[in-house]
Amino acid sequence: MDKKEYMAEWSTAYINDLPDSAFLYIAPGGEKDDDGRTTPRSLRYFPVRDEKGQIDLPHLRNAIAQAPKANLSPEIISKVQAEGRKMLEGTREEAMDDYDKVDEEMKRARSMEDDEDEMQMSDWAGALRLDDVSVEKVIELARSGSHYGRASDRRVNLSASDIESMARGYSLIKSEGWFATGAPVGYNHASMSGALDAESTKAAGRIIDVHVRANDDGTMSLMGSVRWTEEAKRRIRAGEFDGFSIEAVPAQGARSKKTGEKLGEWALIGGTLTNEPFVAGMEPVAASEKRNEMSFKLISETLALGEGAGEVEILSEIQALRERAEKADALAEALDTVTTDRDAIKAKFDDLEAKEIERMLDRACADGRIAASERDDYLEIYTHCGEERANRAYFENRISVTEIGKAGTDAERIERGTVSAQCSALAEKLSEEEGLDPAAAFARAMQIVLSDPTKIAAYEAETLDS
Repeated sequence: MDKKEYMAEWSTAYINDLPDSAFLYIAPGGEKDDDGRTTPRSLRYFPVRDEKGQIDLPHLRNAIAQAPKANLSPEIISKVQAEGRKMLEGTREEAMDDYDKVDEEMKRARSMEDDEDEMQMSDWAGALRLDDVSVEKVIELARSGSHYGRASDRRVNLSASDIESMARGYSLIKSEGWFATGAPVGYNHASMSGALDAESTKAAGRIIDVHVRANDDGTMSLMGSVRWTEEAKRRIRAGEFDGFSIEAVPAQGARSKKTGEKLGEWALIGGTLTNEPFVAGMEPVAASEKRNEMSFKLISETLALGEGAGEVEILSEIQALRERAEKADALAEALDTVTTDRDAIKAKFDDLEAKEIERMLDRACADGRIAASERDDYLEIYTHCGEERANRAYFENRISVTEIGKAGTDAERIERGTVSAQCSALAEKLSEEEGLDPAAAFARAMQIVLSDPTKIAAYEAETLDS
């Protein structure tokens, strides 16, 4: 079984078009639109069903995990999660890795047995229930053929059609609710012999379900999933009983308990444990116990429960493993969501950081610290040494940012002597403000003024003229 499930992306438009029944919770205060959907749509929380009304397991698990993050009261969140878990349990599509491992072991075991053992193991596997602490044993209830009594002329002919009719009839019986749990199995036909006391007529088990099996010799068998009482299991294992006989009403005499009309099928109304079944050649009842002992031993070894583990312990462990697997899946969904949120936040942070760096470099250019070609150099010092070191290396007004003219044919002319005059004036200012000697002040002034390429050309022209 593939445990990886893909959670399809549901767009806002898709979710808005879903009916109210697709959501785990609808907050009060809204109104219904023409299609019966609540408005505003923001009152609808946790979509878990698709447009066909089918439960989407990934969205359901995600809703259970994300419910605490919603802006809802703790009571509502608790109810939402409880409803979600109930739906998750109801799907029965949540399997666990450990149970898959057991299933694989059972398949390998079956492949090493002959065809009959493979069929018996399949019957047992079909009877295993994880939703209650019990195991239904699959036994042979009846077999087609001509059967004779040991000490009388009694003869019973059961055709393959009769066996199939018993299976169909039992489905009808269950649909009409003839038995609360299943047709009773007693001891030695006590009820049919007229016994009325509780000890004689108590049930040894219940027939939960039946199915038909074709045999290699051409006969047809009615197989039943029987849930034995603890006493019956003990007596079967002790060898007190090893045969089974059905108690059934032929099709011509069976009538519906709902309508009184003919049922149209054989009515299987029960059975009995016996040591001399009327139908000869059937499998011994204890065979199911031997098969199940082997199967439980295999599962017990797989789950490392030890040799003394019984049915209840094994089923309890499997149930516990399934519950842990469900919790693990919910945590995995939550972790995926947290990881996605973290990545989204990091991406936003990186974007903001990049924008802040651009603004910082723009300010450095505007302050005259750097020219456009020096942005990368300034950023490297800023990144490795900090803003203070970067600003010391590239001081404010180091580069002139004053516009001196226009591009193209409208460019303003710089009068001769203007650049030299600017250098002298700036040198004098630097000498006074920073205490530089005249030569150092003039050198600094020339560096600042001549950072403008247009002034370099003008200064060269002035020098040539002089």
